Amino acid sequence: MTDQRFRLPRGGRVDRGTLLRFTVDGRELTGHPGDTLASAMLANGLVEVAPSLYRDRPRGIVAAGVEEPNALVQLGGSCSEGMLPATTVELYDGLSATTLSGMGRLDPTPDPAVYDKKYVHTDVLVVGAGPAGLAAAAAAAASGARVILVDEQPESGDGEWSDELRATLDAAPEAVVLHRTTAFGSYDDNYVLALQRRTDHLGATAPEGVSRQRLWHIRARQVVLATGAHERPLVFAGNDRPGVMLAGAVRTYLNRYAVAPGSRAVVSTTNDSAYDTVADLCEAGIPVAVVVDARPELSERAAEVAAATGVRVLTGSAVVDTSGDHRLTGVTVLALDGEGQLTGGAESFACDLLAVSGGWSPVVHLHSQRQGRLRWDDGLAAFVPEGAVRDQQVVGAARGTYDLDGCLAEGARAGALAATAAGFPVPVPEEVARRAPGPTRALWLVPAPEGEPGTWDSHFVDLQRDVTVADVWRSTGAGMHGVEHVKRYTSLGTANDQGKTSGVNAIGVIAEALGGSLAEIGTTAYRAPY
Repeated sequence: MTDQRFRLPRGGRVDRGTLLRFTVDGRELTGHPGDTLASAMLANGLVEVAPSLYRDRPRGIVAAGVEEPNALVQLGGSCSEGMLPATTVELYDGLSATTLSGMGRLDPTPDPAVYDKKYVHTDVLVVGAGPAGLAAAAAAAASGARVILVDEQPESGDGEWSDELRATLDAAPEAVVLHRTTAFGSYDDNYVLALQRRTDHLGATAPEGVSRQRLWHIRARQVVLATGAHERPLVFAGNDRPGVMLAGAVRTYLNRYAVAPGSRAVVSTTNDSAYDTVADLCEAGIPVAVVVDARPELSERAAEVAAATGVRVLTGSAVVDTSGDHRLTGVTVLALDGEGQLTGGAESFACDLLAVSGGWSPVVHLHSQRQGRLRWDDGLAAFVPEGAVRDQQVVGAARGTYDLDGCLAEGARAGALAATAAGFPVPVPEEVARRAPGPTRALWLVPAPEGEPGTWDSHFVDLQRDVTVADVWRSTGAGMHGVEHVKRYTSLGTANDQGKTSGVNAIGVIAEALGGSLAEIGTTAYRAPY
């Protein structure tokens, strides 16, 4: 049994007073209530998971949520279940997990668990309990309307800003908050399906007679989608090595779980959000060797963090390769000109953690399932909702608003509008002008120092399907010029993560191969389940 040598001495929202014992691939480990399986693995220094599906390459934990492409596990016990992201499995005592290389196993024995369903009508349904979702639900609940708030996380909010909103919901007699609940399908007339995981997190202590999972059939007069955004990785040689993680995930492990994902970091980014990770790494006492920023000059936020932390920043640069037998041991950096071509001499940095951020992709599946349109936003480097779906609103990061104040304001206004439209009139706050985000460089493909894109077979676009830039180039060379055709030729985005981290990068790489724009290429179809 190992000690949790990567657990930070303070912070986090785990119960350090209670020790949980679990096994991964037969190895005995320990964690705490409040951990996920992934955070507890990282706390014990276990970064690497099962090798990749087709190429048998070492892979590691990348994300901290449902978008995780690598860390898939099979859980043992009376209800054995496979293909679960370790980042979404809540830790419990006695948990037994086996890491998987892309395919799980069906349990041939009868399932002893109980499952049920519930039909419900509500005035306002809010999907997502981040800042915008909580604000929307609280504003709608204050009107006396029936409100249902669903969120896939075990708790709502994260900070002082959420205390008052949660108190409003707790005091509202007609408000229902469903945690551990994923809205996965949106259909005509605001008919939404959601799956609630009621006892999966309890292990052997789950009470008898309580359903393990419940399928909610929800009919809503008004729907507010506050589904957030997923961070994108960067596409460069060796970007799949264990120790390469999303910058936002690194923040989550530091702040929510008090876990250090590495002992020496490099941060590579195209936008401002990664500088919050830089600040948090430094505050946690983890050295940051360098920040590699693809943008030609420092933004206001970047300059502020660089001055406060003293961390070196290389602008107009990109990580072009990684080193290490299994776990990451270092990165190679080169300058990147305005045309996306490499220039100058290479510089190497030792690290065991590379935190990457290629921008953010709004989570638009529920909007798109209702035939909601999307448009490409050059400023955000993202596809965002365009045009309204009847009796629905999209707010917060799901429409490209990433600052806290903006999300809270949009959510409160949407909640008041939804309640009023549902027959519970309340004062509607004035619309607040959106704050312009810091600049984002749209960087879909970091060139290799040598060779042509058709030979770049270690630039991974889809980690779960082992799809590389070379595969995409091969598909376009074979005449596949539509995103749906490339998807089927290469299997891009067809694994159980459904392209949450790879989708927009794949469209960008296709655009590079064809010499077009992302707006011209468009997106694939969004189908349930999520």
